[in-house]
Amino acid sequence: MSCQIVLIGYMGCGKTTIAKHLAKKMSIDHVDLDNEIEKSEKLSIPKLFKKYNEIIFRKIEKRKLLDILDCKTNCVISVGGGTPCYFDNMKRICSTTKNVFYLKTSNEILANRLFLSRNKRPLITKIRTIEKLIEFVAKHIFERSSFYQLSHHIIITNYKSIDQISKEIILAVNQK
Repeated sequence: MSCQIVLIGYMGCGKTTIAKHLAKKMSIDHVDLDNEIEKSEKLSIPKLFKKYNEIIFRKIEKRKLLDILDCKTNCVISVGGGTPCYFDNMKRICSTTKNVFYLKTSNEILANRLFLSRNKRPLITKIRTIEKLIEFVAKHIFERSSFYQLSHHIIITNYKSIDQISKEIILAVNQK
């Protein structure tokens, strides 16, 4: 059986970590969109944001997303937090597979996870306090939630282990 699972959600929700775990558990490949972009462009995501503007980055991202959706069939795909929100990316993701999972995590948990790694994330690198980061995350998720909500499945990740989340995803995939 061919299976394509796509994990979406805000930065810091655990998409890549869960995708790796899930792929290993299911004995299928894991494809991380950001890693694929970095390989093809030979630059890190922060350097791509610096070299180009965000719109140019999003065009590169869309091209790579379409390549992956068209070519990879038996895999777990983790995409960037903004990927579903640009162009017709979310429509394309949802029409390619019925296994699109939104990993929904509370604003406070996300802000706490992101605060220590903010220097590696172009959108939040200049935020200096946890309070400002919580405020930024809340506003940003509000703006993106209409895209995230188009997912076929929503998994609340708060206080769940990677294994618990993976089991929920596998159960949902097997029920269709």
